[in-house]
Amino acid sequence: MARLTKIITLVWVLFGSAALLAQTGAGQEEQEVVAKGLGAIIGGDQAKAADDALASALRSAVEQVVGTMVQSNVLVENYQVVEDQIYSRTQGYVKSYQVLSQTPRDNTIMEVTVRAIVKKSNLENDLNAIGLLIQQKNKPRIMVLVDEKNMDLHYYYDHYDLNTTANQLTNKFLEKGFTFVDKDVVLRKLQRESVQAALEGDTKSAESIARESGAEVLIMGKAVAKEASGGPAVLRQSGMVSCQATLNLRAVRADDGTIIAVTSQQAPAVHVDNVTGGTQALIKAADLAANDLTTKILKVWQQDVYSGTTIQMRVMEVPSFADLSKFREMLKTHVRGVQNVYQREYSGGTALLDLDVRANASQVADELGRKDFSPYRVQVVNFSQNYLVIKLNLIQTEQ
Repeated sequence: MARLTKIITLVWVLFGSAALLAQTGAGQEEQEVVAKGLGAIIGGDQAKAADDALASALRSAVEQVVGTMVQSNVLVENYQVVEDQIYSRTQGYVKSYQVLSQTPRDNTIMEVTVRAIVKKSNLENDLNAIGLLIQQKNKPRIMVLVDEKNMDLHYYYDHYDLNTTANQLTNKFLEKGFTFVDKDVVLRKLQRESVQAALEGDTKSAESIARESGAEVLIMGKAVAKEASGGPAVLRQSGMVSCQATLNLRAVRADDGTIIAVTSQQAPAVHVDNVTGGTQALIKAADLAANDLTTKILKVWQQDVYSGTTIQMRVMEVPSFADLSKFREMLKTHVRGVQNVYQREYSGGTALLDLDVRANASQVADELGRKDFSPYRVQVVNFSQNYLVIKLNLIQTEQ
């Protein structure tokens, strides 16, 4: 009976939250809130602590707008279910903010208070808010790789000029404020075989390209333009050619191969020259693809910033499985922002962990490198936006 009551309560909260969201969506689009955030001062680095506290305060501002709709006991007992329901129905984000105060506490904690404008509508058309979100994500750099075929002309990356589809995608993303790597420098380094393997879905090749280019997100796929079969007879009699372009693209986190967005688009064009018509169709399809990918990528980043993300951690030189189990628990208590730790594999003293965090890999790496994990010594080997490699050794005690 108690279980049934809990289920009914949860359903009531979810439906009540959805109704409240619908009411607020129809009313006030923006809400001003005051929120506080905390950041740990590690090694006397107050600037870093202030950045962490600011990020925490901005997350808190969004939570004030969307999180107060859920009873706290239900959030604790059914955290994943309720959070997924609320955030899937909410498009809240910080439009702008002002820092009201920044105060250190006992040289261990930095507290930041902000006044923020939280908006409840879609993000993709608010360029200022997009810029803020990209900044909060540490300005991920993008690279576009498209295998394009326009009629009988096949555009590989043999030459340094991008093809029509890649050019149009890049331009549309730049208009939104996204950052791209220098294509001319990168293309001189890339091997055609590596690019083609990545386009075919090879994760290792994509990671290699990311290392060479410095890109955190790869937009990859294929674009084909060809003459459309059939069509009005009057069109054929006039000498015009009906062309059709098809694009299949995916956006991939370069360091761990996670697909964050996919799109498939088609567009027609008519021209007396089939190659020109194919080009025009490719541009139209690329515009549609860019709009779709932008919306999906921003939604993922919005979720990362305001409700948490998952980063992978490769742990090397693990003394034993018992030590790994102990270290997993220490991660949740010693590293700020770590909510859950999942073990994916363990073999030969090496483990792969997934960390659900309200932080980024850089922040986690800072805390791993500076905090005391006795009886272990943690050495950060390298990290990227979504991936960490560390060594875990037992501290040798004097006999």
